[in-house]
Amino acid sequence: MSVPAAALPRPATPRYYASHWRSLDYFNLYRLTLALALAFIGLLFNDSDLFRDSARTSFQGFAYAYLVTAALFVLGIRARWPGFQIQLTTHIIADIIFVVLQMGASERLANGLGLLLAISIASGGLAGSGRLSLLYAAIASIAVLLQHGVSILGSSQAPDSFFQVGVLCAGYFAIGWLAHTLTKRALRSETLAQRQAEELALLNRINALAIENSPDGLLAVRGDGVVRHASPRALALLGVTLPIRPGITRLDACAPELARLAQQVQPGTTSTLDTPAAQLRVRCIPLSTPDNSRVLVLEDQTQAEQAAQRLKLAALGRLTANIAHEIRNPLSAISHAAQLLQEDTHDPAQAKLTAIIENNARRLDRLVEEVLSLNRRDRLNPVGFDAATLRTMIDELRQTEEIPADAVIVSMTESLRFQFDPDHLRQIVWNLLRNAWRFSRKQAGSLHIGAQMVGDTVHLDIDDDGPGLAPEHHGKLFEPFFTTDAQGTGLGLFLARELAAANHAELSYVPGRRGARFRLSLRRSE
Repeated sequence: MSVPAAALPRPATPRYYASHWRSLDYFNLYRLTLALALAFIGLLFNDSDLFRDSARTSFQGFAYAYLVTAALFVLGIRARWPGFQIQLTTHIIADIIFVVLQMGASERLANGLGLLLAISIASGGLAGSGRLSLLYAAIASIAVLLQHGVSILGSSQAPDSFFQVGVLCAGYFAIGWLAHTLTKRALRSETLAQRQAEELALLNRINALAIENSPDGLLAVRGDGVVRHASPRALALLGVTLPIRPGITRLDACAPELARLAQQVQPGTTSTLDTPAAQLRVRCIPLSTPDNSRVLVLEDQTQAEQAAQRLKLAALGRLTANIAHEIRNPLSAISHAAQLLQEDTHDPAQAKLTAIIENNARRLDRLVEEVLSLNRRDRLNPVGFDAATLRTMIDELRQTEEIPADAVIVSMTESLRFQFDPDHLRQIVWNLLRNAWRFSRKQAGSLHIGAQMVGDTVHLDIDDDGPGLAPEHHGKLFEPFFTTDAQGTGLGLFLARELAAANHAELSYVPGRRGARFRLSLRRSE
């Protein structure tokens, strides 16, 4: 589809703004008007004594030529070729030439026509941002002085009239200097205004990016309930799918519960709101505008709690790691002393006490090892796994826990392929297998381990035939130090989920069946 030439944007000119060209256009409109007025004067006063008999035709010819030249200037301004400064200088020189020629054709109009050059010099200085305004004044002065000298030589002017012409030329320079000074000051103001506009535009873009990427939702609402702005995050938290038209859409039309709550929330206070997407905390911030606008800040409580939990766990991890290092040395000494006591005694009561010491020392050592493993979860060295490799790992862990071979049923797809850190996968499967065996019936087929592919995801399931988990415990399974076993540390499942997340996998509990099922979901590799 072709675009009309008039609809195409005009090419930009370096160092000159659209306002310069617009000023030049207005200046040329004045020139057209002046040329028409001079031509009309020539026709109206053709028979008067304003002109000498030999100069009447020349005056009208110069006026018509001036009019045609001004009309041609319109084409150059529209095309913006040649450059702005070249066109402006050409316009001023044309004014000087035609006005001086007409001054020579009518001595009675010479003084008045000479004053018209002051307008051209001032307009040229203003339109050209003060550039070359003194040069225009000098050219005009030289031309007027030459014309006056020619008139004196033709005996049409007295020599003492040079003083009047000199004053006129001095006025040209005064007007040129004034135009230069004023336009420089205006140019500085324009440059400052443009810089401030650019900074304001940059600040607006920064604010827009900050609002769009803020974890909190922001709603700007007028006092009458009309939405002035709604960030994408706010619409997502509210579950609003309809398009919002700022200044038109009402809050009660898209989020009626929030609209009712906004009428109750006082500035500086908070309230809670439950939506299908999240549990929100709503804060009201007044804007102090005539229309009583205010900003509603929507904070996702779930994310805030998760962030607090992450900070808590990070601090807990650093603390427990330091404690673990301090515990390991005396723990080793206690365990070694218990072994020596057990070797040197034949008293059953004392042997029982040393066995208790050893069992609890091993429990503490396992707790220390789990804490240290938690701090090493980010040290990844993924390798490829297939069905045979996974079976071998499961069999080794089964033997380590002394689980009978017939108690574990393993079924998996032979085309199984995935990437995982071997130490992390061993720790996860070991934890799940040990827990499953602890709570199972310890019979043949009590444990079932299956690995299936669902699309691009591998599901590794570990089931047991035990009593399962109470529903009230489902939400606490992966919290640190939560356990239902008096002999457990409460870190096993928490550590397993952290290691899974470090390998871009997800460990979850699958409810709704007899016994317990834990599922490790990870991405399949080619």
